[in-house]
Amino acid sequence: MTNGASDPHEYAEQGRVFLNQAFEELGRDDLRQASEKAWGATTQVLKAYAEERELEHSRHRHLYSVINRLVAETNDRSLVPLFATAGTLYDNFYEGQFNRDIVTFGLAQVSQFLDKVETLLNGRNGA
Repeated sequence: MTNGASDPHEYAEQGRVFLNQAFEELGRDDLRQASEKAWGATTQVLKAYAEERELEHSRHRHLYSVINRLVAETNDRSLVPLFATAGTLYDNFYEGQFNRDIVTFGLAQVSQFLDKVETLLNGRNGA
């Protein structure tokens, strides 16, 4: 069950917007906002995948079902730690426990996650 007439490409594009914003926030040393935007980027690309497959994605808990499906479909277990890193960055938004080096590393991991999922999406769409 999807969330309406949302376009998977819009979700994927928004993911890139959030990732770019994350790097901008990092440049301003706002590590919490960089972390939040990184999580947002991750969720948006997952929503693009879910939307294509008509999977529910309206709640936080649905995203875990989506990542399970994504890993099962691709057999790419490297997606698991990349997704987990995004979740840890989400925690950092609330707790502020990470320094710049860790957030920078996390953003690179999120970027890899987006690249992998977007490649899958583009391959399915023939783009």
